[in-house]
Amino acid sequence: QLSSAWSSLKPSHVTTRFDIYTKTINSIMPRAKMNRSLRALCEHGGEALRQRIMGPNGRWRKALVSKRKAADLRKKAIREGTFGTFDSNLGVGWDPKWDNPGSLGKMLPPKNLKRSLERREARAQNIDAKVEKMDENIDKHYRDIEAKKPEPTFENYFKSFMRK
Repeated sequence: QLSSAWSSLKPSHVTTRFDIYTKTINSIMPRAKMNRSLRALCEHGGEALRQRIMGPNGRWRKALVSKRKAADLRKKAIREGTFGTFDSNLGVGWDPKWDNPGSLGKMLPPKNLKRSLERREARAQNIDAKVEKMDENIDKHYRDIEAKKPEPTFENYFKSFMRK
C-alpha cells in the first residue's frame, strides 16, 4: 500500500533527468553485464584512463578508470583474444592505443658500468686475499675478546659482586 501511495504522488508522465539517463545508458549497454570502469571506457574511450583538469579553477580530477582496473580489463581482453580492438557497444576488448608506453621505463645500464668492469679483476683478487686470511682474522678477534676480560681471580670476582 505504501508504494502505491508514493506512486500516486508522482505523476507517471513526469520524467527526471536520471530516468532519461538510465534509459539511454541501458538501451546502449545492458547494466548487469558491465561494471563502472567498463561503462566509462565505452562512453569516454581512452580519456577515461587519464587525469583531467575540470572547472573554472582548473582542478585536477582523477581518472574515471583506475590503473589497477585498467590492467585487469587489459588482461581479460588478452585472455579472451579481443586485444587490439574495442567494441563500445558490447564493452569487449582493449585498444592498444590506451597502453602507456612510458610506464614500462627505460632499460639503461648502470652509470658506472665502465669503471666497475675495469676494476672487476682487482676487486676479485682483493676478495680472494681477504678470504685466505679470514680464519686467522676470526681467531685473532676471539683472542682479543678474551684478552679484554679480567682474570678470574678472587679479587675480580669480589669486585663484580660489589658493583651489583
